[in-house]
Amino acid sequence: MQLTNKVAIVTGAGRGIGRAIAIAYAAEGANVVIAARSEDQLNEVADEISANGGNVLVVPTDLRNRTEVENLVQKTMESFQQIDILVNNAGINPRGLFLDTTDKEWDEVWKINVMGVVHCCRAVLPIMKQQKSGNIINIGSGMGQVGHANLSIYCASKAALHGLTQAIAEEVWQDGIIANVLIPGPVKTELSKPVWKDEKIFRAQSDPWKEPELVVPSALFLATQPTDSGMTGQIMSIMRRNSP
Repeated sequence: MQLTNKVAIVTGAGRGIGRAIAIAYAAEGANVVIAARSEDQLNEVADEISANGGNVLVVPTDLRNRTEVENLVQKTMESFQQIDILVNNAGINPRGLFLDTTDKEWDEVWKINVMGVVHCCRAVLPIMKQQKSGNIINIGSGMGQVGHANLSIYCASKAALHGLTQAIAEEVWQDGIIANVLIPGPVKTELSKPVWKDEKIFRAQSDPWKEPELVVPSALFLATQPTDSGMTGQIMSIMRRNSP
């Protein structure tokens, strides 16, 4: 198993990509800490991991709240005494014309998609720096590279995430810490459901839609890179990789 004795925190782990990654990491031997706002969904994921012999800790967390994020990290350290991997997966994606967007929508997306990542990175990096090792994987989007109509807030937040990740990578690589962006391409999740359920958009999509489990091999690849691999500050796109 590739992640034996590793400790991984996965946010947005109650469903979709986060759920798939958490289950896969546990199957590879990691102690997995799963976080999201929905405790019921987290418990379902935890039950599946436990049923398959995995080790999991459930910590319901609102990433908008820095205190709750610090509690997530504290509980992880109390249980496992180390943090090797952080997967920042949680996010929201409101749709609408730019001129119709509201300050409230911008504020909400920024709090989760950007500041949620900031809170998590701020909380785990001192621990990783002390360990002289660590791996941060931020789930990005092709929409953070090329803007799309009706998705201005999401595009802006993911572009910010990409830049943030590369800046962090430049600051911490000498401490043995890797930070990368993983762009999964079109994935069938609740977040993207309004798009892939629309037959017209679905057929016009140039890249095939994949199930969340098809993101796992790339998430596992990034999580297993040695700190001296030079694989840091990268934006890894699997727009067509692992596609059915």
